[in-house]
Amino acid sequence: MTRISAERVLTATGWLDEAEVEVADGRIGLVRQMGRGVDAAYLVPGFIDIQVNGFGDADLATSSSSEWPKVASGLAACGVTSWLPTLISRPLDAYPGWFEAVAEFARCDHGSGVLGAHLEGPWLGELVGAHIDVAAGPIDLDWCRALPATVRIVTLGPERSGALEAIRCLRRRGIIVAAGHSKADHLLAQRAFDAGASLLTHCFNASTPIHHRDPGLTGAALARDDVFISLIADGQHVHPDMLKIAVRAKGPGRMILVSDSSGWDAGALGSTAIQLVEGAPRTPDGGLAGSCLTLDAAVRYMVDQCGLRLEDAVRSASTVPAQLLGEPDLGVIQLGGQADLVALDDALEVKAVWQRGKQIA
Repeated sequence: MTRISAERVLTATGWLDEAEVEVADGRIGLVRQMGRGVDAAYLVPGFIDIQVNGFGDADLATSSSSEWPKVASGLAACGVTSWLPTLISRPLDAYPGWFEAVAEFARCDHGSGVLGAHLEGPWLGELVGAHIDVAAGPIDLDWCRALPATVRIVTLGPERSGALEAIRCLRRRGIIVAAGHSKADHLLAQRAFDAGASLLTHCFNASTPIHHRDPGLTGAALARDDVFISLIADGQHVHPDMLKIAVRAKGPGRMILVSDSSGWDAGALGSTAIQLVEGAPRTPDGGLAGSCLTLDAAVRYMVDQCGLRLEDAVRSASTVPAQLLGEPDLGVIQLGGQADLVALDDALEVKAVWQRGKQIA
């Protein structure tokens, strides 16, 4: 049995002061106030990153899976207890082997746990960004039907031929559909969301700007109560005032912080050359290519630069992605829940991390 204490513990119902969490067999057995010395300033649910393209010198699209444990350990050190390896657009024949590698990796204990895969492509819209447009023509519905259970999220462009049918097909299979990298207009965006798309991938990025007479894809996502948005809060991808606008439009219950981290030291994002420029990975023409953000830094940015309450920033990195993924045991400190926990100091820096009750950082 393990006991972890903090000045403030963020439970499912709010903050509990001077409290401890008792962990047994990977589960939370007790949460109580204690009124004595504590181990950390804050104890919060483990972070869940639903968009990880790489980390450090490892690019998940091209590196051997033998390199992936250092991705998991790097994420763990930043408070991430669960994540989705994310594959940018690749040639279609590259997917089966990658799916097998992710499934095998998820079966092993590498600290931070893999919940499945996020496919950012290959059926993106017109704003491919750092991706290479490798899938010509309409979306292949047979390809969608054949996706393995490993796949949890697919980001696609609503303007692609066959997109609405693909969204319905993927939703029938229990796969979350996100719109992204798209020039879809407002009407088409509404149709995509009505068909079952429930997430906008990295809101404001790789999407047409909002116009007061043409809200577009971004405006449609911000206005709807049934759509989640993900945000890259690094000060590079989105201006802090736009982050504030997103929070006010969606409320923290529909906002998910993601890293969209790429292998910033690998020199490439898939087949695209990248290099760090003023704290962000960029393509030779200056375009953004993922990030070198971590979720703990995103939480701090939202609190320090955008004035978001700590509990809302934390939940955007833990509770809300768990809700999107349908993982009620994750992202919350509650009796019986999985003991995925992060201890933070007064400066909101990660002090210690537990996954299933085992300390991993």
